[in-house]
Amino acid sequence: MITAFRLSDALRCVLVNAPGMENLAAPTESVVRCRPLRNSTFWRQSLMHKSERVTVGDWNGIDLSSLASARVRNGVRAWEVDRLHVKDPGEILDLLDQIVRSAGAKGAEKIFLRLESSGETVDLARRAGFYPYYEEVHLTGKGTATQGIPGENGNRYTVDRRTPSDTHGLFQLYCAATPPKVRDGIGVTFDQWWSAQEQPQAKRDEAVISRDGKIVGWNMREPFGPVAAGQVLAHPDFPEVMPRLMEMPQTTQASEWLVPSYQENAVESLVRQGLKEAGRYTMLIKTVTVPVVNRELSYVEA
Repeated sequence: MITAFRLSDALRCVLVNAPGMENLAAPTESVVRCRPLRNSTFWRQSLMHKSERVTVGDWNGIDLSSLASARVRNGVRAWEVDRLHVKDPGEILDLLDQIVRSAGAKGAEKIFLRLESSGETVDLARRAGFYPYYEEVHLTGKGTATQGIPGENGNRYTVDRRTPSDTHGLFQLYCAATPPKVRDGIGVTFDQWWSAQEQPQAKRDEAVISRDGKIVGWNMREPFGPVAAGQVLAHPDFPEVMPRLMEMPQTTQASEWLVPSYQENAVESLVRQGLKEAGRYTMLIKTVTVPVVNRELSYVEA
């Protein structure tokens, strides 16, 4: 029977070094590191941040037969399933259903799940109510230097490190550069978008390109051990900023990139620089339906 994990279950997993099955979920750190998160690290995080993670599973005697775990993204309204371990694929539906219930009880409104596009797990997740909103291309390699954008040192463009005051400008860039269908899944309001962002690593490096005070490009480099993950976003009305975004930050070029397939210019630019496709992933999102206990106290977003 699949149930929510208690402290005793977590300690039991620490003692037997469980789970031992492959992780079918593909969180960013797993993709760019190309190796799974160690069980010891996973359970340490679980015990230290209980309110930011929910875990469910099923024991078969002394063996763990299945496990699913989800963590908060940037805000409590958006969660991500970053652990999905099963011995029997038939358990995936029940696992996902239980993890959605557990996250929903803690305030989740959307739950994200990244899976390898070629696996059968995508179809099973769809049956559990997760909808595939977009594909991501994993590109890897050193790349080569490219030329900066024209007028970058003049009056047309400015390049700066991202600051907290840029958040609303980045939301506007997201709205302009992201297809409406994808925004429906990630979030259409500022609060939904903000909650859906992935939690930053300690040494995340971000930069923005602006023109006439408007942010038209964003670059992020995030270290994961010996490698780094890179992401970019360019305004569709300013395609000339893309070559410069491929270079920033100027310290060390990221060698691992996860790029949404709808950002075709970014994928093409990286391939021209010599990066190679290492895999494709599907981002699935489920909207959580929370029952209203007292209709007089229920609320909705305007």
